[in-house]
Amino acid sequence: MSSPEVCVSTKKSPWGIIKQWIIIPGIGGMTFAIIEHLASDEMHGQTFLQSLLVSSTFWSVLANGNGIIVDWLDKRWTWLESPVRRVIIGVSALLIYTVIASLFILYAYIEWVLDYSFYKVIESQGVMAMLSLPIGITVFIALFQHGQGFLLEWRQAAIDVERLKNENLKSKFETLKTQVNPHFLFNSLNALTSLVYADQSKAVEFIQKLSQVYRYVLDHQNDEVVPLQTEVDFLKSFVYLNTIRFGDNFEVTYVNMDDFKSSETIPPVTLQMLIENCIKHNEISKKNQLKISVERKNGEVVVTNNINPITSAKQDSSGLGLSNIISRYEMLSDKKVEVRESADTFKVVIPILSLS
Repeated sequence: MSSPEVCVSTKKSPWGIIKQWIIIPGIGGMTFAIIEHLASDEMHGQTFLQSLLVSSTFWSVLANGNGIIVDWLDKRWTWLESPVRRVIIGVSALLIYTVIASLFILYAYIEWVLDYSFYKVIESQGVMAMLSLPIGITVFIALFQHGQGFLLEWRQAAIDVERLKNENLKSKFETLKTQVNPHFLFNSLNALTSLVYADQSKAVEFIQKLSQVYRYVLDHQNDEVVPLQTEVDFLKSFVYLNTIRFGDNFEVTYVNMDDFKSSETIPPVTLQMLIENCIKHNEISKKNQLKISVERKNGEVVVTNNINPITSAKQDSSGLGLSNIISRYEMLSDKKVEVRESADTFKVVIPILSLS
């Protein structure tokens, strides 16, 4: 079972709004005003206050506006997947916004506060000279915001890698426990004992299939994905062992499970774990036969079984099998595992991963 999502309110408190739009821009504006006046020969109080007002306004509009742009870009292009595109589009968007917002602020300040002609000031001082302050602020803000975004994504990627390692370890443990646990081995040996006396040729085939099951687990326990063809061949060996054990009371049918492409892959032991879950959670007898369908369609493998519930199954099962499959897919792909349950059937839809 996946963890419940926690809804976090994005509404800011009054203090947060004041800090975002007034206090931080005020500190930034004062810093730039002090630097500007230390570099200037004139240190009049009125000019300092004007410089502080303009710098703070620039800082507030540019910092918050650029922050909104950066957040939007982070949702469209991540640093890990598209770093070059992220840099090109990010720098272009920030510069375009900076120029437009800065010209509007300068126009309002010169025309409405100083009561001068904006166009005459532009002609006398030049556009680049007037935009040097806002561009400097934007460069500082962009370095901070882009650096913060890159470090956060890098940190999250490291966390995801560690999480994938943990999930793989859990999956390996669950798989080995399923295959090597005393119940599986005991049932297999019991079936083999009966076959040795009843049908020696079938006993030899049983031993070969049992060997293939264990060999597959050992060979692919460290792989993230395997060819779908390889997984299906392994599944058929596993199904054969259980067919000998349950006889006609257990049936697995395969639909469109041939002519595989080499690019079609799947996490190892995925299909086997689903079949094992069917056996673990359902009664198998002449009265209640277990019928399972494994079908490939539309880039997915759909495993469907009828429901003959065992009341003690939930108590005996660790419940890690299906959750491990879902977790592995969350780490390997954007494609989701779907679980659909009705009154009569239980269905799990497994996406086929394309090996690019």
